[in-house]
Amino acid sequence: MAELTKSQILTALDEWGEYVPRFEALSAGARADFLKTQGYASLHDLLAHIVGWWEEAEAIVNATIEKRDRPRRDYEFDTFNAGSVAHFKDTSESELLAHFEGMRKKLTAQVKGLTDEQFKIRRVSVWLNGVILAHIKEHNLYASRFLILDALAREWATYIPGFGGLSADKQTAFLKKQGFARFRDLVAHIIGWWDLMLESIIAMAKDIEYHSPSEDIDAFNARIIQNFSTLDESEVWKKFESNRQSLLELAITLSPETLDHRKVQDWFTGDVLEHYFEHAY
Repeated sequence: MAELTKSQILTALDEWGEYVPRFEALSAGARADFLKTQGYASLHDLLAHIVGWWEEAEAIVNATIEKRDRPRRDYEFDTFNAGSVAHFKDTSESELLAHFEGMRKKLTAQVKGLTDEQFKIRRVSVWLNGVILAHIKEHNLYASRFLILDALAREWATYIPGFGGLSADKQTAFLKKQGFARFRDLVAHIIGWWDLMLESIIAMAKDIEYHSPSEDIDAFNARIIQNFSTLDESEVWKKFESNRQSLLELAITLSPETLDHRKVQDWFTGDVLEHYFEHAY
């Protein structure tokens, strides 16, 4: 897995600076669809959730660097998120937007002020990655080249070995929740969609009017698993890695115009960024 750097966190904070304008540029229907997918009633509630985690991270990083005692918490995410939304319930939209931007600038200054040694403290880098870089991928409005490459080079690069590091009980519980009998079947499912994505985007780079073949999702998923069922497990892992490398190369070489096309954005958003969080363990 590629090492996380301060530069990556600062780039992600720059991208957060475009977040609200990108949302406001969407049509009313697209805004509603995005918020529904994200599980929030309004942009106000989504920003409250984001700012709540930013405030928590800023306090934890400061306490860690200053070597102050700050009791570690076991976070129940739904409770924390609901608390953040409730906390800002009576804050006007203009005030919340100003606070969002103020916290973004505050975190930028905090990260810039960290020495390399301080940034490498595990508690510091894990929190900054989680609430800034991973968080914008999870709630992304635009699949930038930076976010795509980072997801492929870091999260997806460790997906298979990371699962192997889980206990047997955690592996079983995860697969049951995901609805797959075996981890290799889940990986085959990811590979199949990456195959279709590669085929479609390469075709669109030549002819942007290209339309991907229409697929019944359940039938497509079943067919993928069946197609990979005769391969040795090691061959499945090799195919996953081959596709990951192909996607990295594609994301590097696509023209800005092709990358920004709605259909290409839908592929990268759905099958590189969102798909990771859908199948994260």
